[in-house]
Amino acid sequence: MDETRQQDNPSAHRSFHPEEHAPGPGPGRKVSKEESQDVPGDTAKSTGRRGEERAKGSEEGMHDTGRRGRSQRPSGTKDASATTGVDPQNPSDKKPRQG
Repeated sequence: MDETRQQDNPSAHRSFHPEEHAPGPGPGRKVSKEESQDVPGDTAKSTGRRGEERAKGSEEGMHDTGRRGRSQRPSGTKDASATTGVDPQNPSDKKPRQG
């Protein structure tokens, strides 16, 4: 029979019952002049797509391999066309490089 014992921890009760143990709120803080003004500069426009939008379409070189494991997390692979490197090599193309 497995007997597990939990050590007594009085601070845990204080942590989860602040209405009994925590002091009252202090005085409010003053907002500075700088905080109340707009931030100078231009607003940046995002050019990227949201994750939800990217998931709807397939990207070149990416291959969905379904869900895996108990967590059922999505998985996939990519080939050389999905690489942005200088000299992408496709592992299935076992051609020797000239040079």
